[in-house]
Amino acid sequence: MIPPLESIRKILTGNVELNGKKIPIIQKNVPYDKTPCITVDDSGGSRFLQRHITKEYYPLKSNHPQYDYDNPFLKHPQQVLREKYDTTISINIWADTGKDLENLNNQVMDLFYKAQTDHYLFCDNYQDGNCAYMDNTCYAQHFLNNRSVKGQCPKPQIYGYKNIFTRYNLIRASFHVDQPFTLNDTSKDQMVHRSVIRLHTGYYTDYIIGGLTHTHIKGDVILQ
Repeated sequence: MIPPLESIRKILTGNVELNGKKIPIIQKNVPYDKTPCITVDDSGGSRFLQRHITKEYYPLKSNHPQYDYDNPFLKHPQQVLREKYDTTISINIWADTGKDLENLNNQVMDLFYKAQTDHYLFCDNYQDGNCAYMDNTCYAQHFLNNRSVKGQCPKPQIYGYKNIFTRYNLIRASFHVDQPFTLNDTSKDQMVHRSVIRLHTGYYTDYIIGGLTHTHIKGDVILQ
């Protein structure tokens, strides 16, 4: 699954509901399951843009000669083959009535806006009201400052905020969501109400080459 698809599932799963029931997020083209539901279509594929080698910090594998068993999660500079792509993904929203469809459209668009504005709901450390990084209740819900009133982490550098763009290697500047357009299915006995929201984004994929990259020159000092 490509990173943008993973990010869409993260944004939508468990966060869209109708009449008190969670709406299923399905990765396929047509709603074989009962409506209402949301399907995701990436059949357009991704377009390759460029490739280069860079340096990123990751923990070493256990078979690396410099692996530290006392500190296995210590991050080291490693060489990474990075490829850049762009893609367009269609989010199909299926409902039984026009009113239900509009309700779902509004919820989905609101979630995408929240993701783009660093809402705490999409912090990598947020889990059911708690902050995994601080091992405490999410501070955005009870700490009052100019960030928390916008639903953002009140002290992101201290509380370890990590947005969805960083987690899935999405390029924020290229992330764009179109307004929904109606595409009702009239081929069935009872019309199925459908809308489509298209998401455009660039993203990176990383392949860790491994090993350490040189950060400095080290040698013996010879005293005369």
